Amino acid sequence: MKLTQLLGLVLLLWIPNLLLGQARSFRDFIIAANSPTNPKASATNFKTAGGKDRFLLEEWGKGWALSRGSEMVKDGYAFNFDFERNELYLRKDDEDVMIVADNNSVRRFVIVNGLDSMRFVKSIAVDKTNKVFFQLIGGNTSGKIALLKLRTSKALPVNKNDYARNFNGDYSTQYRNDHAYYFVDAEIGVKGFEKMTRDELLKLFPQHQALIVRLVTSKKPIDEKTLVAFTNEVNGL
Repeated sequence: MKLTQLLGLVLLLWIPNLLLGQARSFRDFIIAANSPTNPKASATNFKTAGGKDRFLLEEWGKGWALSRGSEMVKDGYAFNFDFERNELYLRKDDEDVMIVADNNSVRRFVIVNGLDSMRFVKSIAVDKTNKVFFQLIGGNTSGKIALLKLRTSKALPVNKNDYARNFNGDYSTQYRNDHAYYFVDAEIGVKGFEKMTRDELLKLFPQHQALIVRLVTSKKPIDEKTLVAFTNEVNGL
């Protein structure tokens, strides 16, 4: 058999298996999300279930999600994210049913809010279980430095002795939000923090002293916007 014939035979056998594997991953994502055994797969009103204290958006937004097999879920779906449960929600445009995506089948996703595209990724460098979604707010995962943000939302116990709530008859669940940030760098590894000062940033990245001095003019904790600007400039973005 000639070499060209052999290569052709290999391609004929390999391509269908590749497509089958991708289709299977895509199918797993959809089937797991739509599973009738999933008790959370029901419609919800985000505003009354916690609003923006718990969810990324109060209404459904456009976006896309990438499955484990690199298949994209986009057209015909709307999206939202639950910070309390760390879950991605989808809704089929032609059905009034909320879908809870299978966490293990989702690699990354983007949700659009007006002109802002919010990117969420997993990071095994930060989370060894590779299940938690972090918002990628600066840089990129394949660049020099990535800046990740982890927002968590926790339901607070209802205080039955709260006069104002008793007077208004308001017993809706209230939430507390916490934030943590992570620099993920090929050289220094992972640096987690809640607040970062100029001196701490200089100690962490002495090779970028000129950039840090230019961007950070105060000794107060650095705001998120400046941290994003620093990370993006380092990556040439």
